[in-house]
Amino acid sequence: MDADRPKNLGGRVMADPVISTKGKMNLKNKQWDAFISHASEDKDEVARTLAETLSGFGAKIWYDEFSLSLGDSLSRSIDKGLSGSRFGIVILSKNFFAKDWPEYELKGLVAKELGHDKVIIPLWHNVTREEVLEYSPTLADKLAAIYSEGKHSEICLKILGIIRPDLLSKIHRRTRYKEMLKNAEVIEIDPRKVKFGPIRHKELPRELIGRIRLIRAALWGVDTHSMAYWLDGFKRDSHPSQEVAWWEHVAACYVEFSKAKAASEEQCRAAYRVILTLCNKYDGNFQREIDILGQKNFDLLKNMCEYISPMLDVEENFPDVTEMNEAENNISMNDSDIEDFDLSPGEG
Repeated sequence: MDADRPKNLGGRVMADPVISTKGKMNLKNKQWDAFISHASEDKDEVARTLAETLSGFGAKIWYDEFSLSLGDSLSRSIDKGLSGSRFGIVILSKNFFAKDWPEYELKGLVAKELGHDKVIIPLWHNVTREEVLEYSPTLADKLAAIYSEGKHSEICLKILGIIRPDLLSKIHRRTRYKEMLKNAEVIEIDPRKVKFGPIRHKELPRELIGRIRLIRAALWGVDTHSMAYWLDGFKRDSHPSQEVAWWEHVAACYVEFSKAKAASEEQCRAAYRVILTLCNKYDGNFQREIDILGQKNFDLLKNMCEYISPMLDVEENFPDVTEMNEAENNISMNDSDIEDFDLSPGEG
């Protein structure tokens, strides 16, 4: 899943709120984990890329309103960012120094960085310590992560460890888990001997439960279980949102085939076995299923499992473009009332 691409909300990049926070990581009083203060010339090359990477990790990043131009007040910009963010990331670059900030502004920045909570994270971009020293000895004395394109992910992980250490721990655990899977031995065992994993999520979001309910209803008859059974299984998954998305594809393939082909009970069960096997990327001997379904239907199922768009559809007539444009012109609607989707391609 990517399951997991960031949403771009007019310069405010925000990941899906699937990570709960407790204790020190409670964000009730701060809407954003961090804001990025940057020279306007560095917005595309540095700030946006940094924001998208950090938000892709799960952090909430605010950056668009903090592009600094000549004549802006650095201190006011920082104070505004800290009013809604737990941390501030300030990109120090040649463009930043070209703004010719008054010395008291720079000292104010350092004072915040030296504060008890260390809320300011200086980030050097394409500048040397000597260049920073020449511009401001005070800033040169401060430790800062040196940003370079070749070390982008490394720098982002270091920043994540400061602003959201809980997310960094999750990334490390998931990385170790994937490494373990690469070296794991694949063996066949009796399903009755499989031990259930622990409950990892005591509660699931309401929206996710609704999707699980629809999966359960779609598979009724070939994989009939109680709602409690389905919920229990997803609560034990490390990433239930990804699992639900996988099962939604399985259910869609099954319903489309069984309804469109008016399949018999035997054909429905055979089709379901094929779908489960193919969606799991397993190879198998499907001769029995081919005998029941026929080669043509089997090939159809293979294509259905592979593609997100339906292989079976109906033809419908829609208003032509002219009619639609005229209808739109007669409707007054505020753009803020329209849901905006991130259509960036996901992984896989």
